[in-house]
Amino acid sequence: MGEELREASGTRAAARTEGAVRIVYGIHALEAAVAGRPVAEIRQALAQPLNISPRAVAVVDGEVVAEGHLLQAGQQLEFVRLAGEKGAPRDTARSGFFPPLP
Repeated sequence: MGEELREASGTRAAARTEGAVRIVYGIHALEAAVAGRPVAEIRQALAQPLNISPRAVAVVDGEVVAEGHLLQAGQQLEFVRLAGEKGAPRDTARSGFFPPLP
């Protein structure tokens, strides 16, 4: 019964998948057979489903990597935002919290 539960959860099956890479962004995490593909391709494919910020930094196994980095099976790719970073672009920031009323 225990083996059936592990397989039903997908954890064991994903770990056995050839070329599996763990991909994390915020609370979102998944494993996919994307070994051999560049980070940029993964970012583009998952940008909308995982809501990945274009400003998020790519980190593989704890090291910041370039968009051209080719992923290997068993690696973990994380897209992270810098601590304290807000959603509004810097060029639109104002000194107050809200823009003046018309």
